[in-house]
Amino acid sequence: MITQVSSLFAAGLLYLAVQTIYRLYFHPLRKIPGPKLAAASSAYEFYFNVIKGGKFIWEIERLHEVYGPIIRIAPTEIHIKDPSYYEEIYAPYSRRREKPEKFYRQFDVDGSAFVTVSSELHRERRTPLSKWFSKSATTDMIPIIHKNLDKLCAQLYSAYKSHKVIKIDAGFASLTSDIINGYFLGCNTGNLDKEDFNESVRDGINGILQNSHLFFFFPFIAKIIEVLPLPVLKWINPFMHALIAEKIRVHGHVVEALSGKRTSEGSVLASVLDKGLPEHLRGSRRLSNDAMSVLTAGTETTARALVVGLFNITKDTSIKDKLREELKSVMPTPQSRPTWDELKQLPYLSGVISETMRLATGVTMRCPRIAPSETLVYGDYTIPPGTTMSQINYFVLMDPTIFPNPHVFDPERWIHAASEGHHLERYLVNFSKGSRNCIGLNLASSEMYLTIATLIRQFDFSLYQTTEKDIEFARDFAVPYPEEGNSCMSILVDGLVQE
Repeated sequence: MITQVSSLFAAGLLYLAVQTIYRLYFHPLRKIPGPKLAAASSAYEFYFNVIKGGKFIWEIERLHEVYGPIIRIAPTEIHIKDPSYYEEIYAPYSRRREKPEKFYRQFDVDGSAFVTVSSELHRERRTPLSKWFSKSATTDMIPIIHKNLDKLCAQLYSAYKSHKVIKIDAGFASLTSDIINGYFLGCNTGNLDKEDFNESVRDGINGILQNSHLFFFFPFIAKIIEVLPLPVLKWINPFMHALIAEKIRVHGHVVEALSGKRTSEGSVLASVLDKGLPEHLRGSRRLSNDAMSVLTAGTETTARALVVGLFNITKDTSIKDKLREELKSVMPTPQSRPTWDELKQLPYLSGVISETMRLATGVTMRCPRIAPSETLVYGDYTIPPGTTMSQINYFVLMDPTIFPNPHVFDPERWIHAASEGHHLERYLVNFSKGSRNCIGLNLASSEMYLTIATLIRQFDFSLYQTTEKDIEFARDFAVPYPEEGNSCMSILVDGLVQE
């Protein structure tokens, strides 16, 4: 018995030795610069993302300073930090790009369009949803956004009367959650109807995002928690409990939609099913995972962007005053309801929204792609077909050669660039680019335009015990997190705008 164990141990060591030698000296990526440990083992990423908690992005940034714009960050993965190369990685359908299955399984939404590997299958799964997130479809749902904004404003008005502190991060998450749940599933989650909003609305999202690095290395953990009794899971980890509870809720709505119950009538999901979705795409688990992907993206990233935007506007009265004055041209009274198209024509507001999106970042994870049959070239380096490659959006959005003083919230930069014929929008990559860009970009944009315009035109705010550290990007858990907890922002409603 001891001899057998010794033999297995020796065989394991031999395998690791041979694998390491191959990765370092014979692998197709052996000439790409980078630390030997990263080339030899995924333990490098494990240390920074799991042990240190979402810090690998900063190590990647440091490695670029040492090795240059192209580096090998894992045995089979490279990262390029060069905005001019972004569209080579995130290319259109005509230049086939796939997603590496191993990376995206950390989100445990198998079968969804978001994690689909092949380009052809992705198109088949995404196409039925795309028309419901087009510009015209988004324009049609503006009344729904206004209806939910009215609820948000009612709570802000009440807070003004009672001099109550408002956790606006919870308010924005409640707003975006109610909008996307109502639109996609046809259900009223009622987060905006609760006093002080629903501060736990993001718990399920935190459950998947804050554990995503752990799930990347140990995907079986995500499967185990799905079968644990909810009371046990709540005792182990409240966020994971909230995640599974959310999955159960969403699955219930999907089952209702599949059965044709009226509870989901008029929703995107019901409409897609009514349009003759092929049978092989109608599985309840697959549709539930599609819904989870849409709801998560439609809640967290937009809510955080609104926090970043309102924080910077509130902090700088000159920005607030200039924005409010411009808004009066399409909002003659504080209660005016301009269209999304009208708001997009305002140059300063557009600069505010663009700067909000730039500093909010959107996703901070690597979003890797694979060119399965195309050999790419970067500088003196050849990137063979099948290589996992990425460019982190944050590095493009904060590139000082494109955005001078990148940490400064400066709406004017967009106006000045446009007047000089520079198209900074090319580098606004929050929603990614190519055939796999974010499906909800129009909805997110309309929510930001309408929400910022409505709040600034109606209310005066001040920050309450909130500093830059409460919203800064310090840890990468797919989206930006501060050093501790989640992005949070408390405000006081100091006054109502009278004219």
